[in-house]
This record gives sequence, structure tokens and C-alpha cells, in this order.
Amino acid sequence: MKTLYEQLGVTPLASQTAIQQCYFRLAKKLDPNNPLRPGGERAQTEYLALQNAYRTLSNAQSRAEYDRTLLQLCRSGQIKSRPAIRVYGSRYSAVQGEVA
Repeated sequence: MKTLYEQLGVTPLASQTAIQQCYFRLAKKLDPNNPLRPGGERAQTEYLALQNAYRTLSNAQSRAEYDRTLLQLCRSGQIKSRPAIRVYGSRYSAVQGEVA
């Protein structure tokens, strides 16, 4: 399972500007209407997933909620990546003002 951050190719500590830049770069590349990219259902699915990731991470409130959910998944063991726990934990701490 890829996180929304992984779908956009950014870290959880990325700025809004970095998120926007990565989104526009990938959107141009993954656009199913791009004549250089073969279309099909897979192209449409990838593009919609990218749009969903950007929509969630570009809104500060949605992003904070997503970070809290992601941290809970890391702590419960549903996401196995150890570096993700540390990074998401520090992001969560920055959002919540708590020590992870």
C-alpha cells in the first residue's frame, strides 16, 4: 500500500509548495489524455489516485487528519516501514504539539 506522500513522491515533511510542484509534474506525465501516454483504465486509475493524493495533502486540515490516521496505522503495525514511523511521528508531533 502506497501512502499519499509516496504517490506524490514527497516526504511527510514537504512544504505545500513542494507538494504542488510534484503534483503538477506528475499530473502532466500521468494525464490519460496525453498523446504520448497510452490511455486505458490503468492510466485513468493512476491519474485519479494522484488527484486524490493532492486534494488531501494540499488542504492543511485534511493533511493533519491523514497524518494522524497514518501514524495510528504505523503504530498498530499495519504499515511496516520503520523510517515511516519516525518521519510520520515527527510530522504528527509538529501538527499536534505532542511528543511522539
